[in-house]
Amino acid sequence: MDIESLVKKARLGNDDAFYELIQQRKELLYRTAYAYVKNQEDALDIVSDTVYKAYKSLRKLKEPAFFNTWLTRILINCSLDHLKKQKRIMLVKEIADTPERTKDFSENLDLRQAVDELDDKCRTVIILKYYHDLTIREVAEIMQCPQGTIKSYLHRALNSLRVDLKEDWLNA
Repeated sequence: MDIESLVKKARLGNDDAFYELIQQRKELLYRTAYAYVKNQEDALDIVSDTVYKAYKSLRKLKEPAFFNTWLTRILINCSLDHLKKQKRIMLVKEIADTPERTKDFSENLDLRQAVDELDDKCRTVIILKYYHDLTIREVAEIMQCPQGTIKSYLHRALNSLRVDLKEDWLNA
């Protein structure tokens, strides 16, 4: 069954349809939350909050085709809210629990730390673009910004990462 028909059924009160929608996205939701908080328990709490908020406000979703974008936006907001509540610097923990794209652990650790040090908007663009392989257009829809703004955030983030990682490499 396609997403739009599941969303329509869920909006009419079909809990099984909502459950199926969430089941299809649970791994992506968890990975995204984990990319923000670097902690398994906190990531699971964020996913739970996201599912709860989505369930409560599903009737407010105007266009069923944008369910994925809408759900991701809720997740990002929950993640940022969690970070604000904690008011602490998130250090890289439990790296072994996440799939790695590079073989060299120290390079990956440096990259994760550098991404963590970016401001919220730049970090969100990097996570969505490179961790989830979304296009600029898709990132713009999720963040509710023009594509040009997303490109600016991406440019700023990549420049910052280049500087930070180059300094780390030179100091090593």
